[in-house]
Amino acid sequence: MATDDTIRASDVDREAVVATLREAYTVGRLTLDEFDERMAAAYAGKTWGDLRGLTADLPVQPVLGADLPDRQPSTAAAALPPRALRPETEPGQEPRPPVGPQRRSPVAILIPVAVWTLLVVHGSVGPGVVFLLIAVFALASIMASIRRR
Repeated sequence: MATDDTIRASDVDREAVVATLREAYTVGRLTLDEFDERMAAAYAGKTWGDLRGLTADLPVQPVLGADLPDRQPSTAAAALPPRALRPETEPGQEPRPPVGPQRRSPVAILIPVAVWTLLVVHGSVGPGVVFLLIAVFALASIMASIRRR
């Protein structure tokens, strides 16, 4: 019987496996050590067979080759609703908060504005000098957020 376990894995395949492992860890099917070990192996995996072995004992299997234009997911995977439509928790569990990019506090702007306000009110420094400092802080904050992406 022919198998596709020797097909080279793509980054999309590796990410699909890591997402499956993360979900299994979140619901308690894997310990932290197992999750770390399997995640490292997923990123090091070269073939679909390497990746399939990491999730063989889990109830949900990732769809490998989803990034290929002519490949259709298997009928078992197609029968499942998309991840966005599946409930995020098991019945009887508390819902988890959504995971996404965290908003940063505007401290990089608020502190210089407060200093500027105090200095201008007391007449110690002209508004133009402090405005220049605020612009430098704002630019540094913007550049730092661009580098984090």
